Amino acid sequence: MSIFPSFKTSIWSAYCLIHNPEVIKQIHIDNIEAGADVITTSNYQATPELLKREPTALPYEDLAKRSLELCQEAVIKCGTQTKIAGCFPPIHVTFRPDLSAKEKQLRKFYETLGGVYQDEVDVIICETMASIYEGITAATMAKEYSSRVWLSWTTRGNKINRLPSTELLEDAILKGADLDIECQLVNCIHADTASKAILKLQDQNKFGIYANSSIYKKNALEGFVSDADEYHYHNQQPIDHLEYKKYVQEWVDNGAFVIGGCCRTTTSHIKEIKKIIK
Repeated sequence: MSIFPSFKTSIWSAYCLIHNPEVIKQIHIDNIEAGADVITTSNYQATPELLKREPTALPYEDLAKRSLELCQEAVIKCGTQTKIAGCFPPIHVTFRPDLSAKEKQLRKFYETLGGVYQDEVDVIICETMASIYEGITAATMAKEYSSRVWLSWTTRGNKINRLPSTELLEDAILKGADLDIECQLVNCIHADTASKAILKLQDQNKFGIYANSSIYKKNALEGFVSDADEYHYHNQQPIDHLEYKKYVQEWVDNGAFVIGGCCRTTTSHIKEIKKIIK
């Protein structure tokens, strides 16, 4: 057994992209074989700010290219028409919008990623956006490089209707709607919390959800916790793929266009989702 380092202090999944890329390709293959229609490039943690933690790491644009190649190799290996989503991640620590970069630096980051993805991916997905500023900047830049853009917000924390920035999810969705993109989503939150976000998402032409394999469960706290991530994991109850399936059915019944899995979901979850979609 190995312990994965914290994403708050390490380069996290980018370490695997650098040192064990074949593992990532196999994960893509496993998910395609489980029924995934879309796979996402694995450069989520490969950003200029986070890679400062490992000075010997390749530049983020090189890692983005490698993550794209791994997706392409997996699709070729499986002989499928699986679509590839190029990831536009937060530039700094997830769920910490206060650490985000100034607009010029942020735009340069997404511009570089866009150049890597242009004509090579089927869609660009702006993932786990924790503030309106970063989400709208990412999606605006993505539109310059792809005709298909998905913008995914997170309400991770102690307010199910607010981003970690404390801004209302409803306001974020309205700002996203002004961009005329294909789909807005929520991700990296509890499955039951995601269900509640549907009320805000349903006004969009297309919406999506890819939640964590957990539900909200209030637990006693020792002291005050202000960190959105700490609050999320302290107040949770893990669920398995069959329990997750119940929420998936609800999302489908409410008209979701994209459905997938985020943290702690596995190929078992993808298989159950595929059964419902079929």
